[in-house]
Amino acid sequence: MGENGGRCTIFCHGGCGRSVTLRENKIHPADHYLCHSRESGAECKKKSPKLASGMVRSVDMYAAANFWGYTDHIADEDVLASIERAQEILATGVVKLAIEKASKQC
Repeated sequence: MGENGGRCTIFCHGGCGRSVTLRENKIHPADHYLCHSRESGAECKKKSPKLASGMVRSVDMYAAANFWGYTDHIADEDVLASIERAQEILATGVVKLAIEKASKQC
């Protein structure tokens, strides 16, 4: 173990100043981490880096204690097809809800 006893400090990418210090083996690797605190979590999420074109973002809830980890990946064909299917399912659901709502108002 190193000078810090194998511990690592993770800082919230949102700039709120929150941090957590854990043993290195308790931290899941990620591109950046957000605190998701009640006080500033929403503001921190707004400061998350924009997703580059052709990329997808995976989320690891509790990657470092209560911090969520975010990792950006290049979207391959399977992932893009999955996203397209999910968008179609969402659109179908929205249409069905709108039809149901309209039929109840008659």
